Amino acid sequence: MDGNKQKPLRRRGGIDLPQRRFGFIAIEKGFIKADQLYEALMRQRAQETGGGERRPLGMILKDLGHLSVSQIDEIMQTLEDEAESKKNTPFSLK
Repeated sequence: MDGNKQKPLRRRGGIDLPQRRFGFIAIEKGFIKADQLYEALMRQRAQETGGGERRPLGMILKDLGHLSVSQIDEIMQTLEDEAESKKNTPFSLK
C-alpha cells in the first residue's frame, strides 16, 4: 500500500475518527514512548471490559504521569488542525 495515500476517517459510535490517533501523535512528538502508550491502552481496555466508561487516552496518560495538560492540548490541536486541513482538501481519485 502506498504510504502517502490518505485513508478515510473511521467511524466509532457514529463519530468520525481521525486517521492518525492520539497515542501515535504523542509518540511522534516525543512526549511518550511506545511502552507508555501500551500501558495506557491496556488500562483503557481493562476499564472498558470491567464495565466502566471509556476514559480518554490522554487522561489515562496524564494520570500515569506520562503527559501534562499542555501536551494533551498540543496533541488535540494537532488532531484538530489535521481534521480541518482534510476538510479543505479536495479528494483525489488516483
